[in-house]
Amino acid sequence: MNKQQVKNAVRRFSDLIERNKDLQAYSDFKEGMNEGLEIAKDTFEENAEKFVLSDSEEDRVTKIKSLQDSFDLLIDRLVIKKKPKYSQDSLDGINKGLERSKELFRDFIEEFL
Repeated sequence: MNKQQVKNAVRRFSDLIERNKDLQAYSDFKEGMNEGLEIAKDTFEENAEKFVLSDSEEDRVTKIKSLQDSFDLLIDRLVIKKKPKYSQDSLDGINKGLERSKELFRDFIEEFL
């Protein structure tokens, strides 16, 4: 995957994440969800080159499954520690946002391939 493909993938995933944020987050939980989506977006951007989106002989379904598993593992390895600014609702929202990012990644990768 060349640098332009990486940039395109990062931009498209970032756009998808931004479209799915709650623009009127009115609770710690919803703000936490937005934070979780932002963390997932940043994590993908930092690791985008590890995702081989082309030049593979695998069939489409196998490739999607492999990429999804890689992204899920990357997200599952994130450790979100309780900070003074995070209430329990915020932490729950962050975790929900990270889980939501997995669904969004699946949509993204199916469209991108």
